[in-house]
Amino acid sequence: MKAPLQLWRRSIRSPTTKAIAVIAIVLILFHNFILRDFGFPSIPPISTDSTKHPIDRLIKEHRLKYQDLLQRQSKSPEEAITNYKIRYGREPPAGFADWVRYALEQDSAIIDDFDTIEKVLSPFRKLGSKQLEARIESARRTGSRLEVISIEGGNASLTGLPILNSLEPVMHNLPDMIFLLNELDEPRVIGSEPEKDDITFQDYGRQPSWAQLTASCPNSDLQQQPHFLESATAALDLCRNPSYHDQYGMFTSPCTFIATKGLVPMFSVARVSTMRDILVPGHDYHAESFLSKTDVDPYNFTAKENKLYWRGSNTGTYASSNMKWETNHRARFMIKARNNTDLFDVGMTAYIQCDWNVCQEMENAFGRPPRANKNGSFGYKFVMDMDGNGYSGRFYRLLQSNSVVFKQTLVEQWHDDRILPWVHYVPVTVGLDEIEDLVKFFSAEGARQAEEIAAESSSWVRTALRPVDMTIYEYRLMLEYAALFENTG
Repeated sequence: MKAPLQLWRRSIRSPTTKAIAVIAIVLILFHNFILRDFGFPSIPPISTDSTKHPIDRLIKEHRLKYQDLLQRQSKSPEEAITNYKIRYGREPPAGFADWVRYALEQDSAIIDDFDTIEKVLSPFRKLGSKQLEARIESARRTGSRLEVISIEGGNASLTGLPILNSLEPVMHNLPDMIFLLNELDEPRVIGSEPEKDDITFQDYGRQPSWAQLTASCPNSDLQQQPHFLESATAALDLCRNPSYHDQYGMFTSPCTFIATKGLVPMFSVARVSTMRDILVPGHDYHAESFLSKTDVDPYNFTAKENKLYWRGSNTGTYASSNMKWETNHRARFMIKARNNTDLFDVGMTAYIQCDWNVCQEMENAFGRPPRANKNGSFGYKFVMDMDGNGYSGRFYRLLQSNSVVFKQTLVEQWHDDRILPWVHYVPVTVGLDEIEDLVKFFSAEGARQAEEIAAESSSWVRTALRPVDMTIYEYRLMLEYAALFENTG
């Protein structure tokens, strides 16, 4: 029996036998797969979804939204007119087809998605032309820091303003109109008393403004703030986020806030969700849309330091002796980040808009590093961008660098339709509770996603936030605005 036994043992060790065994195992696994597909019980595969970070899901969802945004845009004036009628249930304004042709000639990535314009003009569609004209005249008499601009026969009554310089190439296509331009970075139209034709302004500066700003809020469900920001739109909604009342400078003690409770059409560069200003691109965006030759980011993303960088002043609040300066959103960020040098490189470089003793108190708390070169952020993978008294004028410069922008904001702007969180920037909640987790994730397991966001934002600025894209937005806004005055009701 020894010979057959030895032969059997040798046969098991042979390459042929081993090959047959491997094939048998593959067939068994394949059989199991077939049974599973036809509903028969099988051993379930090990799921990797439970190990995915929640940020992975947010990135995936918003990338799909981004792809849909790009793919659904109209390719001709006829298609754009059809889509406009479906979207808004009315005929487009006079001159719309010419606007579409201009946008297409300029290779605009966005043709149909201008819902921001619809949103900001919607309250004024209920007013007739006579009411609008009367309210503009009333604001003209009583308001300060306002420019009154008329366009007639393709010529503007003023020159040198950023918006008019931007519109110059298409001025001859614009209908005659008159409009108010807010000179300040802060919004001006609270609009909580829309029935009043008499427009008056009041200074709400250096005092809490939350009650004034939320007076028109309906009773609604409160926003359950997730750890990582899920929806930029929901996060901007003051009515759904009462916790904001003591977390943001404009609500606790704005440096200046000269506003009207009336409803008057006024062009402003930013606003909060409860206000009724008509949004136009920020003045700084016109000046800093592109990095100059001396401002080009020289570093590849992987060569940068693995920290979140920020330098800035304490703007956003007037910090007086009778308030807690720690409620300023920039101060809260400093308190959160200053002692964690493994994740953050932050510094408050100037103390302004505060009583002398309060300025000293803040400087004692945070120190005063040297004022940074504006290109100092280029050496870091992650850069923080925050509102000041209003919008942040450095946003586009940061987006165009080879770093990932972490963005905390409560202001609405003209570009909200086209800049997507988790695709072009990393959104940060007002509460800042997740800021450390964000830096840790993108520094380690999310490093690949971080590099992709940095690359996508840099490319997108050059595609959809060009100076001509602001012209395209303003051109369409002016057509829609002029159409308001055709309503004689």
